[in-house]
Amino acid sequence: MYDQENKFVQSYIKKHFTPDDYKTKHGAAKALHAVICKVAKIFGHNPDIEVSLMNPEKSEACGYGKQWRVMWEAGPYEWAIGVSLSSYGSSSKNGWFTEPYYSFDLGFCN
Repeated sequence: MYDQENKFVQSYIKKHFTPDDYKTKHGAAKALHAVICKVAKIFGHNPDIEVSLMNPEKSEACGYGKQWRVMWEAGPYEWAIGVSLSSYGSSSKNGWFTEPYYSFDLGFCN
């Protein structure tokens, strides 16, 4: 079941989120957050509770590093690993990339 859910999430995100369309990490993080909120609703989750967008200061205060971060802990197991920018290519044309800290979040890094 997790594999099917994870494949759905990866496919949905790849269809609705193109990282190279965004010039800033902030813009890309906000766009991914919006997509994850839609996916969370499809799964019956309340995105106001289950999905978060952390600014660099809050992310750093939580111990994840100073970067924009999208988190969805209730999502399918390891959803973030399959949608990291390695899925799109090794780097973004705008000088940033994403990587998970855990398997349920993506940080937007330099």
